[in-house]
Amino acid sequence: MRRCSIAIGAGATLVLSQLFHVSGKSMSPTINREGRDSLLLLNKISSWFGMYTPKVNDVVVFVKPGVNKKSVVKRVLATSGHSIVARDGNVILVKPGHFWAVGDNQKCSVDSNDYGQVPTEALIGKCLWVLPLHLQFLKRCVGLL
Repeated sequence: MRRCSIAIGAGATLVLSQLFHVSGKSMSPTINREGRDSLLLLNKISSWFGMYTPKVNDVVVFVKPGVNKKSVVKRVLATSGHSIVARDGNVILVKPGHFWAVGDNQKCSVDSNDYGQVPTEALIGKCLWVLPLHLQFLKRCVGLL
């Protein structure tokens, strides 16, 4: 019975969460401290079933709007109905079903200031935990990537 519970728990964790590789400097120093890549543990299930609405200060992964459909990690700065002052000085009212997301390192972040509001359908998941481990260590010892 115990083995069955562990197997079910491990299977549920794999389905309900996801490891997401993060490189780059846009979320530094929160993520990728000292220039090292990080892994995020994401909660995916809430996004799948519409049970999660982004909240201000949540760190989320989503598919970037536009031609380059790349997955990115950013911090939610404003949600539906809130107004925000964009980098160019314009005041933006966030539309229903959207959010405004930015990188913690504004000097090198490509974010909502560049591509606009993000529809909540673009969410992949909310960050639950940052694993600031060196990826070379993970590749050699765990074989995750």
